[in-house]
Amino acid sequence: MSKQASLDRVVRRLRRIIMAHMRIEEHPVPLGGGVALSTSEVHCLQAIGENEGANVKDVGDALGVTKSAASQMVGKLAGKGFAVKRPATDNNKEILVFLTPSGWDAFAAHKDFHERHIHSLQDRLGNYSEEQVETVDQVLAEVEAVMHERMRDILG
Repeated sequence: MSKQASLDRVVRRLRRIIMAHMRIEEHPVPLGGGVALSTSEVHCLQAIGENEGANVKDVGDALGVTKSAASQMVGKLAGKGFAVKRPATDNNKEILVFLTPSGWDAFAAHKDFHERHIHSLQDRLGNYSEEQVETVDQVLAEVEAVMHERMRDILG
């Protein structure tokens, strides 16, 4: 097989992976007990849990979204009983975000779900040599750079 044919095959595989990821992201994430949240809500829940007591801007930064978008997501989670917003003790204009006990349960359920799949991937990649893994890392860094270029072109 020619190098160009191999490159074409890799690009097609990446497209399939991206499309599969997009399909996954469209579906609610089951968290057990009949609870399901949208992917963006789960990511927000994760950002809050990993940055407990952060302000809304910091949650947005962790998610890569604006303060306004983060505020909307936090509001949805608060409305569903997974998060609470409180004014900072030293600044009434600053809003800090915390998970409720239900939020922590959902955070833990998602973490377990996510880690199960990450461990499966790591186990599979563990069969490759260090050099092969380094090559994959370099290839993915190039893919990531192209995606950032594309985002700049599309989003400005």
